[in-house]
Amino acid sequence: MRFADLFCGIGGFHAALHQMGHECVFATDIDKHAAEVYEANWGKPGGFDVLSDIRDVIDDIPEMDIICAGFPCQPFSKSGAQEGFEDQTRGTLFHDICYLAEKHRPAVLFLENVPNLVAHDNGNTMQVIESRIQEMGYKHWWKILSPHKYGTCQIRKRVYIVCIRDDLVGNFEFTFPKEQHHDLDIRTVLDKNVDTRYNMTEDEICWLDMWEEFLNNVNTETKLPGHPIWADCFQGDEELPGELEQYTKAQLIEIGREWARYGWVQPVKGAMKRDEMIDAINLPSWKQDFIRKNRHLYRHNRAFIDSWLKKWRVLEMDEEGAPIIPVSRTKYEWQAGPDSRSNWENIMQFRPSGIRVKRGDYFPALVAMAQIPVVGWLKRRLTPEECARIQDFDVDGNLGDPFVLGESDQQSYKQLGNAVNVNMVRMIQERIDMYLDGVEDFPALSTQITLESF
Repeated sequence: MRFADLFCGIGGFHAALHQMGHECVFATDIDKHAAEVYEANWGKPGGFDVLSDIRDVIDDIPEMDIICAGFPCQPFSKSGAQEGFEDQTRGTLFHDICYLAEKHRPAVLFLENVPNLVAHDNGNTMQVIESRIQEMGYKHWWKILSPHKYGTCQIRKRVYIVCIRDDLVGNFEFTFPKEQHHDLDIRTVLDKNVDTRYNMTEDEICWLDMWEEFLNNVNTETKLPGHPIWADCFQGDEELPGELEQYTKAQLIEIGREWARYGWVQPVKGAMKRDEMIDAINLPSWKQDFIRKNRHLYRHNRAFIDSWLKKWRVLEMDEEGAPIIPVSRTKYEWQAGPDSRSNWENIMQFRPSGIRVKRGDYFPALVAMAQIPVVGWLKRRLTPEECARIQDFDVDGNLGDPFVLGESDQQSYKQLGNAVNVNMVRMIQERIDMYLDGVEDFPALSTQITLESF
């Protein structure tokens, strides 16, 4: 079948559908670097330049049987029942998908997005999408899936939406691939000889050694805390205020003054509106809960934590008044379970919110930001080629010509963080092809899943 690859990135949909013999007739993306990588691997489908804004070329897109789209998540209009669902989506990129679907009437719409799409804008976004799909004459199914349940060592939850044109819907339901149990081994994607530029810096190793000592000396008789550890919240004695909405403006000014030493609190001024004061204090209930838990952790490990703070100068300032250790590195989150007590046998990410440690049997989701997973026992980051493997791009040429990444590591990390997982797309497309061929490996037709049943 012929497919159009919208918001195509470097071609995750293309890689999957190409393996199955489908033909790409058009591809578009507004990112210059991603378009260059796409063309280096797939050429110019239909003879069209990949680098383009869909809104500028939408009437040039030829007929297709499948629309593939990992579309951006945008809020829709909420002006009410007086507007149709088409009007509510107007001005969004999802509207452009719908325009093409109504113009060409392809058999299939195959959509992908982050799982938060389901709850985005208090569920309004997903409700409008589902209603608009039905309005256009398609039956649809959706499910949140992750490749680590299908043999790829990356946890990457995404919502996949499969839409079949009404006249092609059989008397049985479409179903997504069944989850499978796999003993994942991340070593299968790691290269033995890697350039030293991927090594951790001396500062990063120092920060991990600092937290390694912490791991080995807190809660030695019990389990490690599962909540984020914030070193600047150990010794505080400020009263936790609870819900800030209950206070007057004068009381909020006093609360802001009391909590002013914390980096997340902005100055609270009398000229501010009450909601602005609450936003500046930035103490939602979940944050107060973490502060409470960190104080509890400190009280039960006071002697060690006091010496640890002093030894590593965790909260001290340099001569210019800047933190000796960046604030984000004084925050730490252990998600590696009860069977480990070492950073160096797990996978880590240096995130803006702190250092996060996860179990060493699969990688956390790649993201477009600079949070490249670090392999603890190798003390280095994943290379772009290794990141491509956990996105199931064939950089090793096992299925033919190897997939070629761009020259910039930074751009490759960004592109792979934005990409769809090739193996997930391929397995779902296999099910789509079976469904259209009438293979009754599917349950009998039943009531459609809706957002309310999620």
